[in-house]
Amino acid sequence: MTITSEQQTAVAKMLVNAAKQKELTLRVIGGVAIYATCPSLAAHPKLQRAILDVDFVAPRGDWNALEGIFAANDLRVRAKGKESWLFEKDGLVVEVCDPNFGFANFARRLALASPTLPPTDLLLIKLARQPFEERDVQDAIALLLDHRVADNEAEGQISHAYIARLCARDWKLFHAVYDNTLTLERVLDQYIEPEPAQLVWRRIESLQSDLDRQSKSLGWMINQFLRKPTQVPR
Repeated sequence: MTITSEQQTAVAKMLVNAAKQKELTLRVIGGVAIYATCPSLAAHPKLQRAILDVDFVAPRGDWNALEGIFAANDLRVRAKGKESWLFEKDGLVVEVCDPNFGFANFARRLALASPTLPPTDLLLIKLARQPFEERDVQDAIALLLDHRVADNEAEGQISHAYIARLCARDWKLFHAVYDNTLTLERVLDQYIEPEPAQLVWRRIESLQSDLDRQSKSLGWMINQFLRKPTQVPR
């Protein structure tokens, strides 16, 4: 049975609402979150992709209670690992992960948006990926096309300041994010038309500008000096 992105999104929203009724926090990430928050996908076929499962983040202390909610909706446990739990129903796969991704802990940001994480975090998760796969490219472009990049985090906005502050403390994250934005600039015209590509390009430039401008931590500077001595900021 083929499950459409629309059906996956409907299930995701239903589970978030069911969790809320039990005073539990559940937020959608991954491909379903992009589909739910990026309406322009419908007009850009090259940004559309297959979504293999429904991904959530939730506080680890809520997982046992969430298992009961999933069971009530006929989602059976497929696997319980240290980092995530998997559930399944008629070909639909649901994964629940811890909100601490290492490069960023999203636990305190779960209350900022619903049913997904804020678009800032959805984009950061994509830009932190190494390797930066085509699905990440598609999702990042969609997010940047549909969400204004600004300093603050008004509803629906992507905060370049938040991303830059995290990257200023983490050398590895900085270079993953920066390198992946350069990749986006190189391939934009392969996925969207010139006019929307210009809009996305300007938003990438805004993000890169704050990445460069943000004061870096001592640890960041030491790593830069040791690993990229010819590119140490003056």
